[in-house]
Parts: sequence; C-alpha cells; structure tokens
Amino acid sequence: MKKEKDELKKEIALFRYGLIAPLITDTYEESSQTKYLKNIANKTYEINGRNEKYSWQTIKNWYLAYKSGGYEALIPKTRSDACTSRKLNTDAINQLIDIKEKYPHITGTLVYQKLSEDGFINPNDVSLSTVLKYIRDNKSKFNETAVIDRRAFVMEHANDCWQADTSHGPYILINGKKVLTYLIAIIDDASRMIVGAKFFFNDNGINLQEVMKNAIKTYGIPKKLFVDNGKTYKNEQFNIICATLGLILIHARPYSGASKGKIERFFHTMKATWMRGLNWDEINSIDDLNNLLNEFINNYNNSVHSSLESEDSTYAKPRERWFKDVNLIKKLDNNFIDIAFLHEVTCKIRSDAIANIKGNQYEVPMKYINQRVRIKYDPIEYESAWIYDDINKKLISQIKMVDKIANSKIKRKSTLY
Repeated sequence: MKKEKDELKKEIALFRYGLIAPLITDTYEESSQTKYLKNIANKTYEINGRNEKYSWQTIKNWYLAYKSGGYEALIPKTRSDACTSRKLNTDAINQLIDIKEKYPHITGTLVYQKLSEDGFINPNDVSLSTVLKYIRDNKSKFNETAVIDRRAFVMEHANDCWQADTSHGPYILINGKKVLTYLIAIIDDASRMIVGAKFFFNDNGINLQEVMKNAIKTYGIPKKLFVDNGKTYKNEQFNIICATLGLILIHARPYSGASKGKIERFFHTMKATWMRGLNWDEINSIDDLNNLLNEFINNYNNSVHSSLESEDSTYAKPRERWFKDVNLIKKLDNNFIDIAFLHEVTCKIRSDAIANIKGNQYEVPMKYINQRVRIKYDPIEYESAWIYDDINKKLISQIKMVDKIANSKIKRKSTLY
C-alpha cells in the first residue's frame, strides 16, 4: 500500500506540472497569466479515477511552489489518496485512450476485455462500469468525427520546440553476425538543426536520455519536446526528468507520423543520401558508425536547407539559423542536468542495511534501516547512487554496491553467547 501512495504522489506531481508548464516556459497563448490560470481552472480533470476541478488560485500556488522549489515542491506532502479509490491508473488510462484512437468504433465492453487481457487492469479491482464511466465522461477525447489539423507550422525561435524520434538504422557486422542498429535523433523545429543523434543496438528510454542530456548540455534547454508514443518516450522516469528540467513534454497522436514531419524528413534525407554512400567494409563497430554519423550531422547542419532558404536566405543553414537566436537560449548548469537525469526509486531499507535497485544491492548507512528512503541512481553506471534529501532537495550519502568479500574482512566486535 505504501508503494502505491508513493507512485500516486509522483502521478499527482506530474499532473500539476503539466498544468503549470506553459507558465514556466512562457508558452501560454492567453494575454496574461491570470487569464491562462482561469481558463484551465474551468476544466475538469481525471485524477486517480475521479473527476476533479481546481481553482485558479490553487493552480497558481502550484506554479509559485515550482518556482521556489522545482519539481520536488509539487509532490504532495500529506496523504494523497484520501477519499479516493485507486481504480484506473495512468498506464490503464493511456492504454484505453490508445485503443479508442486506434479502433474508434470499438465498444466499451471490448475495451474492458482488452485492458484485462493485456494486464492493464485486474477485473477483481476494476469493474466494467468503471471503464464505461471513464469513456462516457471523456467523450471529447474519443470524437470519432474529429478533423485533425495538419496545417504546416514552424516555431518562431530556436529551442522553442525540439522533435525527437527513432529510426531503424543499418545492420552492421559484429563478431560475424549482422546486428540491427537504431538511430535516436533530435531536431530543432525552427532551425532544422540536428541537436542530438546517435546509433544504438537498442531503442529504449535510457539511450534516448543519453542523447537528450548531451543535446541539452550543448545547446541549452528547449521549451517543448515533441515525441512519439512508444515506451522509449512514454515512461514515468522521463516524465520526471522533463518536469525537473522545466520543459513541456508533448506526445504525438498515435499512428500520426505526419505530425513529426521535420524529423521524419531528416531520416529520409539521411537514408537517401548518406547511408547509401557508406562503405560497409570500413564499419567494424557501432563506434565507427557513430563517428561517420557525426561527420554527416556536421555537414548537414552547415549546409543550405531548402525550407530555410525559402523562409529567409540570410539564415539558410541550420547552424546559422540556430545561432541567430543564441541570446534567447536558456542554459542550465551541467551539474544540475546530471542530477536531473538520474532515475529515482523509493524503497525500504532492509535490516542488513541493504537497498535493492534493479537487481543491484547497495549498502546504506545503518541509520536508515527499516526506513523508506528516496534513492537517485545513474541508469547507465549503476555503481553511482545517492540517498536524496526530500527536505533540503539535494543528494546526500553516496552509496555503493555491496562488496561481500570486502565486508568479510571487516573486523567485527566479538559477541558472547
């Protein structure tokens, strides 16, 4: 039960961030902050299976709390599930929406069956009437006759919005076996500059975050990030990272590739030109492939782009167009970025002062035994982890993986029986 409360608190914090994010990034369209707040306060929101409304003053207080304390200040400090029942969690709701968008004429009963069969709900905990009520209360999300606005657009300034996506790369020969690669790339909407790109053997959230972190360290923080709906881009850890950094995470409509036109065109150009001209005999590792990719990206960013030339021939090259707005770019401290990209977990410390994280055992100071503590860790280098101080909002007590051999050599006080 305690674990459910911790997860619910994270969901609530991310929901609050979603409402105030346009204020943080100054991307709201209303004429004033107050008008924006009153506009969103007029709407009803589904939280933990319940429909809720909030006053604009309450939402403003969340905004002020974020400005003073960051994402951590949005996490509820008291019981967050009082007077609520945990029926449809976030994963179940997202899956329900995806099913209705993929099969707009599907009945609510069939939706309920699919959610149960796929393991998103437990029929013993969630009734058919709960799912039917959610669909009925959210008809606007499932408008079968809605017309999708696909008018061409371009952001006004560099870093107003980045688009990120994954594309299948080439097969390369590793130890005599062909292995498929994946390219994760990020493009700036206004300048068409590729701010991040790297080949991997896996398309997953950790690899995306590596590309994203390097892009932010080099080019600053975007106001918005437009991404796909796949698991790589849609997970709790990435949501927390974006909220901590203070950017708006936007997911494309399922099965709507046209909405990611700029990054898709880059993939097409890359495959039609650069990839066809590669000498595969020279590529013996993924590092070789990425070195060649970096050369291509550098050339791409410094070459005339046809769409930029049609807009303004003065800044027809992506890098030139991006640097036109360099004074508007928001930079973050690299140490802050490193901490923001750490993953986090809340766990109870065992009586032997051990914390289990992703199958790894860490030694924790004895004073935390039998306590639930928040731990942040590097998802790539698992050797690095820290206990996080919720009160002072900082990393404390770096912890290391258990070394049982070293522990066996520690001289202990003798015990009389």
